[in-house]
Amino acid sequence: MEQRTAEWFQARLGKVTASNINSIVDKTAKGLPTSKYEEYKIKLITERLTGKTVSSYETPAMRWGNEHEDSAIEEYSFLYDTPVTRCGFIPHPTIEMAGASPDGLIGDEGLIEVKCPQETTHVRFLRDGKIKPEYILQMQFQMACTGRKWCDFVSYHPLFIDKSPHLCIRALRIPRDDEQIEHINKAVETFLAEIEQDMQILTKAV
Repeated sequence: MEQRTAEWFQARLGKVTASNINSIVDKTAKGLPTSKYEEYKIKLITERLTGKTVSSYETPAMRWGNEHEDSAIEEYSFLYDTPVTRCGFIPHPTIEMAGASPDGLIGDEGLIEVKCPQETTHVRFLRDGKIKPEYILQMQFQMACTGRKWCDFVSYHPLFIDKSPHLCIRALRIPRDDEQIEHINKAVETFLAEIEQDMQILTKAV
């Protein structure tokens, strides 16, 4: 199953996905869910009721990232001499209506998550090696879904390739954190239970 195909969109319809885990786990300063929590819930309920994907606005930055993802993986494979197997949607092993679509599988234990940010964001990562918390959550849930032990976070920007291959791409390996995964899984289960309650109310009203 190729990502961003009709089959892929159908497979993840109405389900919690790794790229949106931050909307579920993130809390306000008072420990309450953020507005994104409710927005994501409504999105998934709508998809379940209509059987159709709710379209979301693709920013120029998102379009740039999607367009350069293949090049980033090719560069990673070449530079690190590591083959990457592309994959589609992988269901969570124990949580129904949840899953992940990693950018690729590496061997029997690894994953790859590629980001193609603006050049300034890329340089900041080269210098500081810091990954946004929402990306950590995304990768941990990917590992929860796939059973993998680590994920290589990759930042890529082709602007620097003439200067040095090591400047255009940088990988940082993130190990599986079972304690964090347990926390994420519980949050997802609570979120999905709330969706089921809302679905029952809505369908009864009809």
